[in-house]
Amino acid sequence: MSSPPKGGAPRRPSPRSQKRFLLGVDIGSTVVKAVLFGYRGQVISQSIRSVAVMRPKPEWVERDAGTTWDSAAAVIRTVTREHAGQVAAIGVTGCGNGAVFLDGNGQPVRAGILSSDTRAAQFVAGSSDALGQTPYPGQLSALLSWYRATESSQMVRSLTCAVFWKDWVRFRLTDELCSDFTDMGAAGLLKFPMLQLRTEDQALPPMRRSLDQAGCITSDSARRTGLPPGTPVYTGCIDCEAAAIGSGVRDPGEVSVVAGTWSINQAFIKRVPRVGGHFLVNPSAEPGRWLVLEGSPSSAANFDWALRTFGGKAADITEAVRKTRHSQLIFMPQVPSGKGAFVGLSSVHTRHDLYRAVMEGVVHAHRRHLERLARSAGPISRVTLGGGAARNTVWCRLFADGLGIQVDVPRVEETGALGAAMCAGVGCGLFPSLREAQLAMSSPKRTFLPDPKRHEETSGDYERYLSLCESIQP
Repeated sequence: MSSPPKGGAPRRPSPRSQKRFLLGVDIGSTVVKAVLFGYRGQVISQSIRSVAVMRPKPEWVERDAGTTWDSAAAVIRTVTREHAGQVAAIGVTGCGNGAVFLDGNGQPVRAGILSSDTRAAQFVAGSSDALGQTPYPGQLSALLSWYRATESSQMVRSLTCAVFWKDWVRFRLTDELCSDFTDMGAAGLLKFPMLQLRTEDQALPPMRRSLDQAGCITSDSARRTGLPPGTPVYTGCIDCEAAAIGSGVRDPGEVSVVAGTWSINQAFIKRVPRVGGHFLVNPSAEPGRWLVLEGSPSSAANFDWALRTFGGKAADITEAVRKTRHSQLIFMPQVPSGKGAFVGLSSVHTRHDLYRAVMEGVVHAHRRHLERLARSAGPISRVTLGGGAARNTVWCRLFADGLGIQVDVPRVEETGALGAAMCAGVGCGLFPSLREAQLAMSSPKRTFLPDPKRHEETSGDYERYLSLCESIQP
């Protein structure tokens, strides 16, 4: 393993070169994605591959690091097969926290751990940080403590570095080991606002900024991916921010909402917020601003549960929901955390009423998070919607009506990969800033405006939802 190359002014690719594309790689918790983009954000090709998640013991959630790298190399080779020599730069993003433990040769010493793992609960610090963010077992610091306390002495001696998942894949691409401020911040490892490490742990990788070059494709990774050796690879950022960047959120009043497994609601602000207690406050990939986020496991995964439980095809169900009248049935979308509930259910309700309540309940949960977010981000005027719900027109309209805010659906579905590609584009000098990259590469595909009457109708349900949240916490 070698240390990161020294930084310098980004170099703009020669206009006479044949470099016409940016590559975004997204290392998710269950899938790995690679998307090749033109400089105007058009998708040239994309590939997605699942990576098996292992649960060898209760509370353990693991994944094989070697298999994850194999999958990343495969999707990169697939999307660049006809354009490998035309890739100007590569950006990498990925799921935050968890850990991949490496020895002195850069090889994993055990299975990697994902952030949903809770084995390290006893090693979590007992108090929130200065911004009121609560630590949890899946963070890197707790997992390092667990590793040193429970693994064999030989395993402990062999540990040289623990890295996040995107950093592991980028290391295999470049043979350069580093992380960035966004992942370190989400792991609770930084002092704010100085952006200094809380502890000098030798197992932590060196930090670089998200827009810095982290290295180049090595001859070994070139054989695996099909990319030319020397292709520049940029540090990148955590996946939640990459999704916000890729969705085009940049100005005050604009918020990125991701309605997927988690309810993610995030905005950029210019300074560390005075209001504490947000789910996450993080240094941004672009210097001089911060990402503030509210979230919980209360989003579109609840609809997947309903499909498995009540049956039917998603397309047929949502078309029926479109024709179903509002019934005042309340759903608490906390099924993933074991606290879900229907409230007001009676014999007059049909299966389609249940589905509508599930979809509206998810909107209520997002609305609650957005109200918390507004304490630091200010009034919200526009939402960009991503995740599974964004592919459902009926749900998009429910979001617009329920929130009472304009909802835009980005043209590119894989906003995380696009955000990673934008970071690479700024790093290599194609764009002077992330804002300019967003203006060039991100645009809405559809816009949904709220119906005032429907917003008033659903607001009564929302007030009932809030009162129920006192006893059923998200």
